[in-house]
Amino acid sequence: MVGMIEEAFMELFPEKEFSYSAKIKYSGRFKGYNANVQMNRFSKEIIFNLSKQWRSVDKKIKLGLLQELMCRLFKKKAKTTNMDLYNIFIKQAHLAVPKTKSHPVLESSFNRVNEKFFAGMMDVPNLKISEGLRTLGHYDYGTDTVSVTRHLLDHDDCLDYVMYHELLHKKHKFKTKNGRHFHHTAEFRKKEKEFPNSDLIEKKLSKILTKRKIKGFFSWLSP
Repeated sequence: MVGMIEEAFMELFPEKEFSYSAKIKYSGRFKGYNANVQMNRFSKEIIFNLSKQWRSVDKKIKLGLLQELMCRLFKKKAKTTNMDLYNIFIKQAHLAVPKTKSHPVLESSFNRVNEKFFAGMMDVPNLKISEGLRTLGHYDYGTDTVSVTRHLLDHDDCLDYVMYHELLHKKHKFKTKNGRHFHHTAEFRKKEKEFPNSDLIEKKLSKILTKRKIKGFFSWLSP
């Protein structure tokens, strides 16, 4: 495992010596193809935490993942062939994900949004209710899951707007530049504004969720 980490590091930093203690841990705590990296600044130990699904993924794609995590850790801007392979893999992961989760209210919202804005061509993702108050909605690329807070279930217009936002993530994915991911691109924002009365709905969302002590609309929608 360390050999693969060193290989990823040396491609990013050919002028530097790999002077770290590093290892990969596969965890069942992560969903889909999620992962993170941690480093102890004093011991110079780096731990890459990967979901168990990464075990069977091609080495070149895993090298790209490690390099993406290293770019975040060391605040480096870079682009490698392996990183390109990783990003292609993540963008296409939804095609192989089993669709096992649904909810009748979310399914109705998905159908309305799909027909009105995507000509009925969007394939249904996993649909999940979230109990938390930190985000209105979230789309996870690795599990092809749209999650929406339960606090919007009685507000069809707000629910459909958040569903639309998350389905835009599913459709447009993200752009990468120098190792950074950009989810809310100019194209994304333009499409988002095509939702009727979006400004009024954002104000309504603010009123609904301010009652629950949530602030800052753009922190509510994820990614």
